[in-house]
Amino acid sequence: MTAGQNAALARPLPLRCVGLLLAVVIACLLSACDGPPVLPLRVGLNPWIGYDPLVLARERHLFAPAELGVVELETSGESIRQLRNGLIDAAGLTLPEAMEMAAAGADIRVVAVLSQSRGADAVLASAGLTTPGQLRGARIAMEDSALAAIMLQRLLEAGALRRDDIRVVVMPATEHEAALTHGSVDAVITFEPVISRLASAGFNIVLDSADMKGEVIDVLVVRADVLASRPLQVAALLQAFEQGRRALLADPPAAARELAPGADLNADEYVRALSRIRLFSRDQSDRMLQALPDSPALALSRISSDLRSGGRIMAEPDWRRLFAVPAPGAQP
Repeated sequence: MTAGQNAALARPLPLRCVGLLLAVVIACLLSACDGPPVLPLRVGLNPWIGYDPLVLARERHLFAPAELGVVELETSGESIRQLRNGLIDAAGLTLPEAMEMAAAGADIRVVAVLSQSRGADAVLASAGLTTPGQLRGARIAMEDSALAAIMLQRLLEAGALRRDDIRVVVMPATEHEAALTHGSVDAVITFEPVISRLASAGFNIVLDSADMKGEVIDVLVVRADVLASRPLQVAALLQAFEQGRRALLADPPAAARELAPGADLNADEYVRALSRIRLFSRDQSDRMLQALPDSPALALSRISSDLRSGGRIMAEPDWRRLFAVPAPGAQP
C-alpha cells in the first residue's frame, strides 16, 4: 500500500457521511426492535346466512384487509378444528358448539351474540313424510355437531320416538341436499341456505327452530390469547359485523343480489331465507351478555342440560369465563 493510500485511509470521514452512517445504524436497530408485523385477524365462517353481515362488509370494503381476513370454511366442525389449532383467531359458531368447545378445554371467549334462528334450522323430509312421528325407521342425515344433536333431541320428543327408532347418518351439511335429493336418506337436519333449496324442490319441513327460543343462537368466538393481545383488532371485527348488519338490513334486496349467488339462491329466495333469522345489533348483544348468566334470550341451562344428557359435555361450563362481558358504554 502506498503512502498516499495510507494517508487517504487516515483522513476522517466527512460529517455528511458520518450522519448518513448513523442514520442507517439507527434505522437497523429500530427495525430489529419493532418485531414482526401484526397480521390480519383471521375469522373462520362456514356457509350460514347469519354470518353474511361480515361477508357483505368485506364485499363492500367496510374494513381494511390488513385488519381482518375472512376464512371461508366448509363446516363449523372445520372452524372448531382450526380455532383449536391456532390456524384462525376467531369464528362464527352456534352457542351449543361454543359451549361444547369450552367444556372440552379450549380457552375461548364469546364476544358477541350474532343471531337467532327463527326457522332457519330445520328437519326436512322426502315426500309422504310430514310429521315427526312418521320418521320412525327413517335414515336421517346430520352433522356431528352440538346443535344438530339438540335438533335431533327435539325431533324425537316431538314424534314420541326413541333414539333407536331412527338411523342417523353423519355427513357435512354440504352433502345434505344431494343425499336427500338422490334418496340415500329420508330426512336431513340442516340449515339455511340448504333449507330454501330443498323446500323449493318440494321437500317437507317437518320441524324447525321457530319454537326453540334461545337455543339456536349464533355467537362470535375469539381465542382468549388473541382477545388479550389484540383487543383493537377484535373491536374492529365487532364493528365490521355491525356495519355489515346495518347495510344488510337497510336494503335486503340489494344485499341479496350480492350475497345470493354465494348461497346458490336467487335474490327472492335469499330474502325469504333472511326472514328466518334475527340479526342482533351490537347494543342488543351487549345487553344479553351483561345479563348473564340469567339472560332470558339465551337458554343456557336447557342447552347445557341437553348436551350433558347427550353425552357431549360432562359438566356445565363456567359462564363467567366463557363469555367476555362488555362493560357498560364500552363500545367505540
